[in-house]
Amino acid sequence: MYKKAILLALAFSTLAFADKRPTLINGKPVQPGEFPEVVYISMKNSRCSATIVGPRVVLTAAHCARNGTGISFQKDQTLYKGVCQAPDAYPNDDHDISLCLVDKEIPGPYASIAQHGPEIDDVVTLIGYGCTKPSGNGGNDGILRVGISTVTGFTDWDFITKKDAALCYGDSGGPAFRKIGNPKAEHHYVLGVNSKGDIKTTSYLSQLYSLASQGFIEGWSKSNSAKVCGVTEKCDVPATPKVCQEAWTQFEATHTPYDTALVELERCMFKRTVSTCGEEVDAVRLTNVKMTEAFLKLTGCLSSVE
Repeated sequence: MYKKAILLALAFSTLAFADKRPTLINGKPVQPGEFPEVVYISMKNSRCSATIVGPRVVLTAAHCARNGTGISFQKDQTLYKGVCQAPDAYPNDDHDISLCLVDKEIPGPYASIAQHGPEIDDVVTLIGYGCTKPSGNGGNDGILRVGISTVTGFTDWDFITKKDAALCYGDSGGPAFRKIGNPKAEHHYVLGVNSKGDIKTTSYLSQLYSLASQGFIEGWSKSNSAKVCGVTEKCDVPATPKVCQEAWTQFEATHTPYDTALVELERCMFKRTVSTCGEEVDAVRLTNVKMTEAFLKLTGCLSSVE
């Protein structure tokens, strides 16, 4: 039955697209800076949602951009162009994902491909530029919207969600994230690609954590010498803001004295007892106090940076 579900690509003519710029059913507009890795890509007379998953890599749906399809999009007033590749077996196999190599490096942050999938009743975050009403209408604003939905089942290629938010025309190719509570503070992990749905309550998301998807992504990355977050690169370690660099350097500098003091205490205790290693114990306490002070100063700085 799922193969009869409606594909979500915006296959509208230029005139029709000018009249309709839809958004996610039961979603709400994202706030500035919340999902900077989600972009709106153009392919001739159609558009889809997509996710930046590496410095030169954009992830979307295969039914949006098959082998050799050219895409373009704007981010921070810069125009990017790319060429996409889908799995060779698509569409005979419903492996509805595609990776696009863009012409220049895109500034981060980037989302990461998830290595583990959801379970039944897990809540996921859906996001895209699709329509707002089950009729396929609504929106007309081009605003990115986000919502949550619940995992209810699986097919060979997809996981299925129902309740709350649902995919609509234009959401195709966008990300289904592991549930995100604070978009600005949390790293974003992509579980699936928006593929299809009934344009009411049920959505089908192409699995990215499957062996087939992981193998395709690894092979594509190697062939194109492109870094893909979550698969070939670890991108979920937050960078220290420049304004906190001094506090970070001070915190790092306290580690060596503390580690050295611990080693000396262990050596002393191996030969003698704690009661006779007072000097070494004092050294551990003193270096621990300094390290704690530096840590509190660093966390205070980080918490003040939005």
